[in-house]
Amino acid sequence: MTKGIRVMFSKRVKIMTLAMLSAISLICMDAAMAARPVDENMAIVEVAAMSAQATPETVESALVSAPAENTADSGDVFLALEDQYPENLVFDGESDEVVAERLLGYIENLDTLSADFTQIAPSGAISTGKLSLRRPGFLRFEYDPPTPLLIVANGGLVYVRDEALETTDSYPVGKTPLKLLLKKNIDRDDAKIIAVDRGVDTIAVTFGSNAEETEGELTIIASAPDMALERWIVRDLQNGITVVTLENVETGIRLANRLFQVPEAGGQFLKN
Repeated sequence: MTKGIRVMFSKRVKIMTLAMLSAISLICMDAAMAARPVDENMAIVEVAAMSAQATPETVESALVSAPAENTADSGDVFLALEDQYPENLVFDGESDEVVAERLLGYIENLDTLSADFTQIAPSGAISTGKLSLRRPGFLRFEYDPPTPLLIVANGGLVYVRDEALETTDSYPVGKTPLKLLLKKNIDRDDAKIIAVDRGVDTIAVTFGSNAEETEGELTIIASAPDMALERWIVRDLQNGITVVTLENVETGIRLANRLFQVPEAGGQFLKN
């Protein structure tokens, strides 16, 4: 490989990664793409294909239609992308393990967090509401009407209240990858790093679990280098993607105990 070709290849890899990670910062960048290694054809797929309206199927279709071999015009595409994404990747000189550790350390240092959230379900349904998080162990998703759901994590269980059906179901926190957001000390042996992606001012780390009971994968997206939680993406065992994006985030605030009362199950208020 000549020096010129090596330089071009290095430039292409950088541009492809920047294009993909800029797309990750959009609301519907799904865990499947975040966990997928960079493909050499990614640079010639329009970034719009991974916009808020994109699906894994449409992105994969664009990849399939991309030429298998480079053409004389492909260099112009790479140069155009370089002009559009001139900045360096955040934490570019650090290993994936170090970047993931930065994120885990940030989560462990979180005390309380309150935010408005927008959720996109695997079906494409969009819901909004209020998120309250008090680490370790407590979480509340209060959905805005007409969504009839209330989700509360308390005492190692997640309770899902459906007002329309008048039912309350529960399951162990350990069955969901969201346990990474709730544990006081995250078990590094359990938190399996699947992918680490760097953007200009954003990182996306996809975690699985070595525990058999834990179902699915979790991609946590945070601003960088300051490390502030922006969104997460859950992929379930059926490859369904749920995206939760946070806005108006406040941390270090007092959250009332009543927020984490078990819904419609005779739960007692926590002692102050």
